[in-house]
Amino acid sequence: MAWRGLEGEDLKNNIRQLIIDFEPHIRESGNFEIAEETLIHLEESDQHFHRFEFVKQLKRKIDEALSPLIEDEIEKFAMAGQVDTSGQETLVSKITQSVINSKPYSDMSRKMKRYISEAVEELIKNFDAEFGSGKHKENSDPLIYHRHGHHVDSDEEESSCDSSFNQGMLLLPNSEELQSVADKLHKNRDIQSKTETMQILNQNMPADFINSDFWPQIRRNLLDVMSEPDDSLTHMSLKFITRAFVTTSPQTREIYTLLAEYLIGQFQSRRGTIPKIKNGLDITNPAIVKLVKAFRLLNEFQQETTNYWIRYPDRYIEEILESTLNLFSIHQMGGPVGTSAQLSPIHFIALIDPKAQWFIKWMHGNYSRHRLLKLLEKYRPIVVDAVRHCLDFSANRKLPFDLMSDFSDTYTKITVGGGRRSFYAGAELEYAYFIHSVHLLGRLLCFTNGRKFFPIKLGDSEDPVTIKKLLVSLVLVVVDPSSFTLPRSHSMSYEPATLVTDILKILCSHEQTAEICLYKDEITTALLSPVSQFLDAQEHNTPGESTLLYVADIVSMIASSTKGRRHLMYGERKDMLTRTKSSAAHIIAKFTRKALLGEIPRAPSKNVIGAYLYICRQLYNTCEGLLVLYQYDLHNVVVGVWKKAFKETERAVTPTPSDNSSSDSDSIVTTRHGNLDITAWEDILRDNLLNFASSAKGLLLLQQTGAMNECVSYMYARYEKKLQVSKCEKFGYGYMVTQVAATAPGMMALQKTGYIKSLIAELWSVLECGASDTPLFTPKTWSVDTIDRSSHKHLIRLLNVLSAFPAVFEVLANKPLPSKAEYGFREIPTTIVDFVDRLIMVDSEAKFHSLFNFEQSHTFGLRVLSVMICCLDTFLLLQSQYNFQDILLSAQGDNHNLKEDIILDMLSLERNQILVRSYLIGGPSERILPPRAIDENKKTGAFSYPLFSSYPVPREYVPNLVGRSTVKQDNDLAKFLSAKKPEKGQAWLDKCKTLFSKMLIAKPDMLKANLMQQLLEIGVPIMAKLQDVFPLLEYTGTDGALKALKLSPLQKNGVKMAIRYGLHLKVIHNDVTDRLDKLLKQCSYYLQQQQRPTESSIEYLHSVYGGFDWFAATIFLMFGGNLEKSWNFLHKFSTLGCSGYLWIHRLHCSVHLPSDLMCSGISPLFSSTGHNIELILQIELPLVASAFKMSGFTPAQICFHWLKQCFWNYLDWADICQYICLCIVMGIDYQVYLCCAIFKHQQKNIMEHMQTQDLIIYLKESAITGFHASNYMKYMLDLEKKYRDTIFRDMLNITRP
Repeated sequence: MAWRGLEGEDLKNNIRQLIIDFEPHIRESGNFEIAEETLIHLEESDQHFHRFEFVKQLKRKIDEALSPLIEDEIEKFAMAGQVDTSGQETLVSKITQSVINSKPYSDMSRKMKRYISEAVEELIKNFDAEFGSGKHKENSDPLIYHRHGHHVDSDEEESSCDSSFNQGMLLLPNSEELQSVADKLHKNRDIQSKTETMQILNQNMPADFINSDFWPQIRRNLLDVMSEPDDSLTHMSLKFITRAFVTTSPQTREIYTLLAEYLIGQFQSRRGTIPKIKNGLDITNPAIVKLVKAFRLLNEFQQETTNYWIRYPDRYIEEILESTLNLFSIHQMGGPVGTSAQLSPIHFIALIDPKAQWFIKWMHGNYSRHRLLKLLEKYRPIVVDAVRHCLDFSANRKLPFDLMSDFSDTYTKITVGGGRRSFYAGAELEYAYFIHSVHLLGRLLCFTNGRKFFPIKLGDSEDPVTIKKLLVSLVLVVVDPSSFTLPRSHSMSYEPATLVTDILKILCSHEQTAEICLYKDEITTALLSPVSQFLDAQEHNTPGESTLLYVADIVSMIASSTKGRRHLMYGERKDMLTRTKSSAAHIIAKFTRKALLGEIPRAPSKNVIGAYLYICRQLYNTCEGLLVLYQYDLHNVVVGVWKKAFKETERAVTPTPSDNSSSDSDSIVTTRHGNLDITAWEDILRDNLLNFASSAKGLLLLQQTGAMNECVSYMYARYEKKLQVSKCEKFGYGYMVTQVAATAPGMMALQKTGYIKSLIAELWSVLECGASDTPLFTPKTWSVDTIDRSSHKHLIRLLNVLSAFPAVFEVLANKPLPSKAEYGFREIPTTIVDFVDRLIMVDSEAKFHSLFNFEQSHTFGLRVLSVMICCLDTFLLLQSQYNFQDILLSAQGDNHNLKEDIILDMLSLERNQILVRSYLIGGPSERILPPRAIDENKKTGAFSYPLFSSYPVPREYVPNLVGRSTVKQDNDLAKFLSAKKPEKGQAWLDKCKTLFSKMLIAKPDMLKANLMQQLLEIGVPIMAKLQDVFPLLEYTGTDGALKALKLSPLQKNGVKMAIRYGLHLKVIHNDVTDRLDKLLKQCSYYLQQQQRPTESSIEYLHSVYGGFDWFAATIFLMFGGNLEKSWNFLHKFSTLGCSGYLWIHRLHCSVHLPSDLMCSGISPLFSSTGHNIELILQIELPLVASAFKMSGFTPAQICFHWLKQCFWNYLDWADICQYICLCIVMGIDYQVYLCCAIFKHQQKNIMEHMQTQDLIIYLKESAITGFHASNYMKYMLDLEKKYRDTIFRDMLNITRP
């Protein structure tokens, strides 16, 4: 075995180096015991411990000697099969003990101890020779080591002050030596004496002198030495400060205040060494070099000390802050450049740290920020002078000719004076001061106590400078850069518009700060003045491209926050939802529209147009913003430009170079670059067009442009690459996919792009197997949950796209299951039908044996089915096409034990839940749903609900309900409705509305079913005469025509459900299936008279209404099964605008809808009601809106689900009747307010399920427990006052194109 580095001279050198490196740790320890403890734990505290040569060689030797032995021990224990782990003993401790007791370890340990002992004895014996001056570090400064009362002088030349080690004496100097050092530094001593003494200072630890009683005298004399003109003394004094700053001890405070005091003395000296501003700064001047070095040391310490100053007493930070501000407050209130004003300390610090990083770091933590701002009150002129410089620069807006080209580079080097610049003109120095001031003020404005410095009174101005005035002046630097014409060769990093733009963007990123400081009409007007110049036809001097891009950058940052968007849309007054056209949003939208259409004489570049289109997109991807920008028709404008760009891309074919032309290659490159440019422009347009899909109404607009497929394809490509939505939005594609999948055309687009296929393939790879046979070196964890974490994400993604009935109808309607005789193990489903066949309808041996993980995969499929059938139309579709209830009942019957009892397992409980949920209809108190899991804590019977294998369901799931009351009502509303000669007209409706709302608030229990029936029977005919939106057509159906009209299997199943629900509620007392059949046929025949045929590729629009008429069934039950009354009501009700939203069947393929809306396949219930619900949520319940966004599910989608089936299964019958009356009597906008009230009621649960990432499952499967419209009537009345003008108008504009 080799002992390289651990014996002989190598070992001695390594130990010597180790002792030298450990010296600072030894010196900081107070006694031997602490030193020993520090060295023992050095590996834990020193991150460089393993870099020491001795440690590396020792580790190598241990690995070499013991690794085979350790591996043998591990193999031996592994072969034993089981390890006794009694007590505290573990496998590791057993192996460790065995290795320690082994012969190889003993031999190695004994030999190593002998080698190390010999090396240490030799080092001790020759201590002076080994650790004497200049021996241990070739490139370090000479040290004087004190030992046994004498020292050895060094005659070596001293080196750079940038040593990385804290060299010093091994023992502390005595008091006589310290007194001698203090005396020899006195200003009356000669240069030689001072030089020798400074050498002694630099050859010992600075802490030895700072902690001594002689430090005050040494400090005073050091100040005199630092002021000496001699270069060597200057170098040595700065070197002493440098070495002191290397440590993080509290003594650095003394050195920093010493340096600050020296600089203060230089600026207050009458010797005139500080040049005047007008004369510039000559870096070759030795006196200036000395100052610059001192300021650089000062600034480096300022930026480093923040890392550790919290460790020390408050006095440490207070003295540093006080001395700094005292130095920086030295300035003369001179005039502009050209006067006799001298350079101030801030001029120097601005050259070294132009972006005021020292101030930014000091303001970062509350510990220092609180003290700094408090002390700045005392040194207020620093802030005042910064404001003055900013205002002066903005007023003159003259940039130095050379733009300070990388002026800070010179001072960030180790050696000052070796940079590219040797002289800075006065204007450049003032510009550096401006940059420093801008960054200082920018950070100051971010904090409440910093803003308290304003308004600031300037001596030469009558009006104080407010924050608004300051920011307007800074904005002018950005928007009026006419005098800032720069040579191309110069760096833009210190260009004033760039710097100010960055500062303003930082202010915008703090929403509270921006609201207080930036969101002012005057600032916004100044900011958008270049855009306004473009829109003003009379303006000839239009701003440059860079100016427009700077403005776009700032405005985009404003638009990235909710309050910022509202400021752009409504201005400083925040008159929400007002119709003003003078706000910033309108200016930007006008400019963008004109630029896209080429209506601006001097057309801006595509970069500029893209930047402002992005701002519009930040607005219109919210409901509020879309409402404001809708009038500009941006969706059609963008799609027109995109189609043009698409054609250009197709035409831009790369030519083939000819043999006889050498210039063809250049043209090819140009063409290619042009093509790339066009392609990028096309992607920008498609990206911004896609973002209309962020809201329900925006999705309708996108569909109407005809670009849905292309945009969804683009989204899918980015979604697959896990790209963020934009520079200001990291997430959002999941939410957008869900919004798109809520509609039939959106689902078609997702299918065509391959999203559905990819989704199912990923899901299958998690549940079963992937497409390849690549072996897994790490086996999957065995799941203990029904749906484990790896598959939960895929469950949610699948449920999001299968949530809405129109989308499900598009992928499943009239599509039979494959039901093959044989399935391959690697056969992966590619469509939703395949998924249903393989994981849900597992009704054959072939399907059973094709699954590797049958229980987990089938449970996953049943969980998807459970959520899907919460939508009653989806349930009816699945049942009528695939008869899944019989399959599940059969599976329950086959899953029994010897006693013929159904076995309790994961699948039987899941099937039981689905069978009960799909059979019973009812709100939270009208049916009982069994749990999905057994209760292990129950003493008697882990599962207290009966399992069954045939319908009807056991009585345990059916609560007994009280029948319909027939008692005549005696209240104000009943008396009003029963009046013999009622006044018929608007006055009657107004009084009816007042009585209804009062009764709903005060006495909701008295609002019985018979009273609500009477209210509808009397009220709707009156409304039909006053508020008709659709014409009342004559019903022409005959008995023969009705007999010829056949109900679909889906509708027949729906009739059975409705009758079963009515009997359960006791609102009907016998089987009235024939009456409900006839009512549905009458409605279908009547509405078909008002439908137009369409040649759309959307399956949902091909035939009659694909779902069940839940509203007609609800009215039928409300009227106690009376066919005639129900039909008369529905016939008259069809003329009202509200019928289009309550009665979904009413407007299916209707001639009353604009053709583009009808052909879109998107219901007004989704595009209008859903959109307005999201609008109010974003304003009134932002937490709920955010929870939906983060969950990737949309409020419009769940509300479409609830409203389409008239809240069946979600509210109790009485609440459903109140909902119908509320929307008819109070106005259809109450449909929106009611949903918002439900979200307010559910807010806590929504936030909880957002955290558990199962919000869609909760909202779909859970009834709305505890909600009653009466409890939220006042809330809805408040919403009416705020939003009726906007929402009611929008919903009744349903018939207008």
